[in-house]
Amino acid sequence: MSEIKQEKNSSGFKLVIPFFVVLAVLTVVSFIIPLRPTQSQMEKRNLAEFPEFSWDALVSGSYFDDITTWYSDTFPGRESWLTLSSNIQSLHGHSEIAIAGELPVFETVPEIPEPVQIQEAPEDSVPAETAADEATETTVPAETQWGGVDAADDEAIELGDGTIIQIGDAAFNAVGFSQVYSEKYAATLSSFADFAAEYGVNTISAPAPTAVGILIEPEYLEKLGCADQNATIQYFHGLMSDNVTKVDTYAALIDHNDEYIYFRTDHHWTALGAYYVYEAICEAMGYEAAPLDSFEEWDQGTFEGSLYWKAPNHRKLTLDNVMAYIPQGDIETLVTNGKSGGAPADLLVDTTNRELNTKYLVFLGTDYALTTVTNNSIPDAPSCIVIKDSFGNALVPFLTQTYHKIYAIDYRKFSGPTLRWLIQSYDVDDVIFAPYVIATQAQDGNQMFATRAGK
Repeated sequence: MSEIKQEKNSSGFKLVIPFFVVLAVLTVVSFIIPLRPTQSQMEKRNLAEFPEFSWDALVSGSYFDDITTWYSDTFPGRESWLTLSSNIQSLHGHSEIAIAGELPVFETVPEIPEPVQIQEAPEDSVPAETAADEATETTVPAETQWGGVDAADDEAIELGDGTIIQIGDAAFNAVGFSQVYSEKYAATLSSFADFAAEYGVNTISAPAPTAVGILIEPEYLEKLGCADQNATIQYFHGLMSDNVTKVDTYAALIDHNDEYIYFRTDHHWTALGAYYVYEAICEAMGYEAAPLDSFEEWDQGTFEGSLYWKAPNHRKLTLDNVMAYIPQGDIETLVTNGKSGGAPADLLVDTTNRELNTKYLVFLGTDYALTTVTNNSIPDAPSCIVIKDSFGNALVPFLTQTYHKIYAIDYRKFSGPTLRWLIQSYDVDDVIFAPYVIATQAQDGNQMFATRAGK
């Protein structure tokens, strides 16, 4: 009996040997750095880099966390596996109706406080005052003719994995609200603005709303598991110091939501949407915005955006078209991904003959840590720093018509001096904070804003 049992165990062991051999080979292959991708064409971003060693990171445990992130984010063949997974999922059919609560449940937006002065918050703390005696209700003006996507028809709504929503031929990212991170964001900008004001530098808050907040009527957002971005923006703007110039980016876009201001297959706005926020920034600062017809249109062709393969039924989506607007003037661009130096680059990159999923890269080429743009045709114009993510890539070309020099800093990648050091060392008039709203509601985003701003 024992001999039979031993034989079975030996036989079973032999069966699993090929599995462990394949697993070992894949493990070795996966650690070969030249085979690992560095950019995601599907998601329009650079992938995680292997972390630099430091004793502080080792002790805190973040060093090994960053290695884990790098390993999973840059696995060889990553996008092929994602595409295969999405194609298989699309064969399963789709749900017909979105029911409230199927997406993650977010905090309810609290009543909007009156503006209050926020002092610099201690590390890991938030302002104590978060409400006022009287609140202002956020509504869309009655005279507004809604021109966005119809979310009233439940049968047109389909839910994907995570926070992806599809309504008819358009896909959206769900957006929530965090009172804690809204207050942290307000505290960071307020503290920096009060410091910058001592050096005669203006601080501007111009957050980029996302499509679901502009194209979907507020009354349907709860059904989609989303927060009202108008209320969110007004909330953290209401908490900011008087030294912050608050740009009503929601109002700038809502009046144009019957126009092509957001892509249907991508999470970004179009260049036209970015233009309307550029106009709003100029209006808030008393500058004269360059008219849209002063830019030369440059059609990049059909676009298959970052949400295309993530959508629950991507075959229903209508593919996008990318239009860039060429600014006037003698414009020079330098890009930097390291800690020093810079290389000449194009402000707008020709993507007409590239893959369909790369067309958004027309704006600045990619997400460089620092992009320095100089318009030599307007030497007497002011200069600015723009704190941005990929949404800001479409905004920068318009700013060249108002600013002589633009330092566009990607807060996710920049590892240079803090903003406090920069405004003391460079001839800068304005600092524009222009992240997309999702980043203001997240822990990672707020940590990066605080680090870039400095203390």
